[in-house]
Amino acid sequence: MLFVTALFVSCLVTLGMMIFAWHRREVRTAPAIAVLMGGLSWWTFCYALLILHVRHPDVVPTLFNDPLFWFRLMFVGVVVLPAALIIFVLQYTGYRQRIGPRFIALLSVIPVLCMIANFTEGMGHQWFMGGFEPGGKNTFKGGPAFWLHALYSYILMFIAYSLLIRFAIQNPQYRRQALLFLAGNTVVLVMNVVTIMQWMPESWGKLDLSPFGFVVASLIMALNIRREGFLDLMPVARSLVFERMADGVLVTDTRGRLLDRNPAAQEMFSMAGVDVSRGVVLQQALPDLFQEGPPAEEFTLASSDGEDGRHWDLNVRRTELRNRRNQVKGYVYGFRDVTELKAVEDSLRQQLADNEALRRALKEESIRDPLTGLYNRRWLDEVLEREIPRALREQQPLSFCVMDLDHFKQVNDNWGHDVGDRILVALARLLQEGSRKHDVAARFGGEEFVLVLPGLDATRGREVIERLLTAFSELDFGAGEPGNLTFSAGLAVVPDHASDRENLFKMADRALYRAKEAGRNRVLVQDTA
Repeated sequence: MLFVTALFVSCLVTLGMMIFAWHRREVRTAPAIAVLMGGLSWWTFCYALLILHVRHPDVVPTLFNDPLFWFRLMFVGVVVLPAALIIFVLQYTGYRQRIGPRFIALLSVIPVLCMIANFTEGMGHQWFMGGFEPGGKNTFKGGPAFWLHALYSYILMFIAYSLLIRFAIQNPQYRRQALLFLAGNTVVLVMNVVTIMQWMPESWGKLDLSPFGFVVASLIMALNIRREGFLDLMPVARSLVFERMADGVLVTDTRGRLLDRNPAAQEMFSMAGVDVSRGVVLQQALPDLFQEGPPAEEFTLASSDGEDGRHWDLNVRRTELRNRRNQVKGYVYGFRDVTELKAVEDSLRQQLADNEALRRALKEESIRDPLTGLYNRRWLDEVLEREIPRALREQQPLSFCVMDLDHFKQVNDNWGHDVGDRILVALARLLQEGSRKHDVAARFGGEEFVLVLPGLDATRGREVIERLLTAFSELDFGAGEPGNLTFSAGLAVVPDHASDRENLFKMADRALYRAKEAGRNRVLVQDTA
């Protein structure tokens, strides 16, 4: 009874693993694992009933008066195992992502033929059982169909094991996971071979040790799921995509626990001294990435050797991994190194800034008088085109003054043009320093200057110009240089005298002419008549 109890325990354990795998069926390999565990569970269940039937036929009867009924039924679970194993391994290792009906049909040929031989045993042939009767003294040796299936099973297992070993060698991040799965199945294989080859001690009788291997394999599978994230996420076709990606890729579960990373990520983060080994919580490994809660779209990764100053500017993209029920099961983080791109962008940005500065400088040169630094006629026209409509719209006055140096030709003739230029620069500086920030001083041409005074009426505008006239006449250019210099000025106001640029100039020129006629060294306001 102890052996039968162990069989039922094995049945329940493998059944639980089958249910667990089926609930994870959104992972491509999970259905194959579910079939594998279901086959093992069915094997142990039928084997336990077979033993109970032999020992207690009244408790566990047979059907169809067939003493081999439970034995035959047991092989239904046996024949699905090799096909389920090879399908799982092909998908797991990435050698074959999609398993179509043709491939499944091909794998089913020998198992179906063997099952036909199994259930027709005694109908004129002994191809499967080889004359075996449960409870008798004869030892099960099997017929040709049984050994054909055994050969078929071992060939598929050999292929599966070879692929797993190769996969584990080529993919160190999946090595423990693959080797644990391989170890569990190896235990089953060894116990199955010992049973078939009858290498057990005679005292053990005719027991099949394979179900005990199932228990060990199931426990190892549980450890694999618990510790290594088995069935959390399926390995992708690494040799084709994942391994060769230039971008770093990290895969986590919903808790942020790291499940996988590609070589590019391994190299990138190892140089930065960041641990990205399996099981590490990403939020703890890369706290800068999660400073504001959700992962940042960009962040900088510095080298672990701070002296070399190396860093990586990374563009980050997170993608949700969802199952068929649209439930989030994990995340894929893509890290693209945009350091060179950022450097190019910074260079372009600096070039654009330099170009903008050059454009502003060129514009300044185009609107500035090269001698005095005041605005020129071109800029003055733009200012008036803007300020006159504003004054009219806001119903505010705007004073416009035209100034002309008195007897300036005599200064140039007697003291030279260098002295004349010094006087022009001095007056320009006086206009800039003696006016408000929003006032506009300009050199109109030759010895003529213009001052635009927004918000000032004729009276206040005249006061400003007279103050400037007094300050100009007090300028001292040194011994032997001209002194008591003066200028004449004509003032016109918007809207009293004009409401457009052309007429404003005319009104101010008329006032200037009158100031010259009246003896110079004065400021006159244009008549409103």
